[in-house]
Amino acid sequence: MVWSKLKKLFRIHSEDSDSPDGEISIHRMVNQNQLNKRKNVRINYPYVGAVGLYPRVSYLGHELNVNNISLGGLLVVDDTDEFGDEVGEVVVLGFFWPDFSTKIRCRLVGANLQRRHIQFVDFNPQAFLRIGQIVKAGHMGQRFHRVHNDSGTLQAEEMWVGPTGESLVFTSKENPAELSINKEKILIKSGSKTISALTKKPISSVQVQETLVLLANFPKLSPNVKQLVEALNAETNIVSPQRPNTRTGSYG
Repeated sequence: MVWSKLKKLFRIHSEDSDSPDGEISIHRMVNQNQLNKRKNVRINYPYVGAVGLYPRVSYLGHELNVNNISLGGLLVVDDTDEFGDEVGEVVVLGFFWPDFSTKIRCRLVGANLQRRHIQFVDFNPQAFLRIGQIVKAGHMGQRFHRVHNDSGTLQAEEMWVGPTGESLVFTSKENPAELSINKEKILIKSGSKTISALTKKPISSVQVQETLVLLANFPKLSPNVKQLVEALNAETNIVSPQRPNTRTGSYG
């Protein structure tokens, strides 16, 4: 099931598989998509921490302060001095989602002050699929830009526009923010469920979490967008039963 989702995600056809279990195609996919290189899109962790679709990451049982993550690795703010600065060292990190956890061998490939660049050594299909979901939503959010209203003609308190016609509009403090994406309008308001403008019913948990990732990756979050991130964080309210020991540092 995981392999079929990966093939669909990267448009790998059945004729590409040289073995029944698709092992050759997996390695081919790794090479083609440069999973061991940091050229992949880096998706920011929310300032509220690892929530929803984001995994909590641990080293030797201690939760790490993750700044961003990609299909090739992650950037850690090592404000508790977990790693030192020994570049090239291979370590085993734990990844914790609410319904799944795994361990992945990783390599420290860069150290600058408190920042540690870490590259995935192993290819883990389940973890890769989940990180890919974050990358898809986060990359879309990174391509939004705020519409300037210097002339005062914009009939909205604040407006953001996406790369292919998506939009986020704040009409007033009292009304919900309206996110138009994937031919759907989503209404988000602090202290209430996020609903579909069409059906007037709450959207799915997955949509809520993907929307959180999207908004958390807007460039230069405004106070209004931050408020929405906090509202969606409260709405997901997901805490992993397999959560590692809580870290003492703060998210960067």
